[in-house]
Amino acid sequence: MQPASDAPARYDEWLSCIFGRTTEDSDPFGMDWTFKAAPSEIAELMTSTFVHSGRDLADYSDRQVSIGLQALLFGNFSNFVHEVSEPTVSDPLKVDVIESMLPLYRECLAQRSPPVLGHKSESVGNPLEFLTYMLWDVSPFDVMAHRTTGGTDALLEVLTAALRLPNDACVESALHGLGHFPRSLRHRADAVIDQWLAEKPAVRPELLDYARAARTGCIQ
Repeated sequence: MQPASDAPARYDEWLSCIFGRTTEDSDPFGMDWTFKAAPSEIAELMTSTFVHSGRDLADYSDRQVSIGLQALLFGNFSNFVHEVSEPTVSDPLKVDVIESMLPLYRECLAQRSPPVLGHKSESVGNPLEFLTYMLWDVSPFDVMAHRTTGGTDALLEVLTAALRLPNDACVESALHGLGHFPRSLRHRADAVIDQWLAEKPAVRPELLDYARAARTGCIQ
């Protein structure tokens, strides 16, 4: 992954485009999210963004961060996630993107997302609540991971580590992702959940119930 002192070319331009253009009144669906770059460059820029998200996104508002991350991860009003998934992007670059989601969890989401539970409809009105809860429900990155050599292992490492973060919203997010693993890989996701449950995590009872639901694959 990119060291902090070695940002890719055009990184500042990229950050300004993705996070710096929105205001409290911006409609992301009405914005132009074009960033002219090859898919491989997009993957490198995205990786650096996630790796250094605690530092490089600190000056942006929660709404700017939420909309920017949705633009990168969800693909509902932009195309970045689909570009990174293209065959022209090498498997090692794709694995880098997936692995970089652990520092995104640890340095950004765990620090800025309120510890509310989306499946219980809890909210304090923070824009990052939806992004954190629905990350693996909306983003097709999990599909990319399972189609990439080494991708499933990388995704499991990310979700395993996210389960141990001291923020219930991130724990719920990780369980949500594990709950959506395909049937053919269900045993690997269940093993992660079972190990976590065996450790008797100090979390709310609602999360323990959610973990058991995630083992069935019937989760929302």
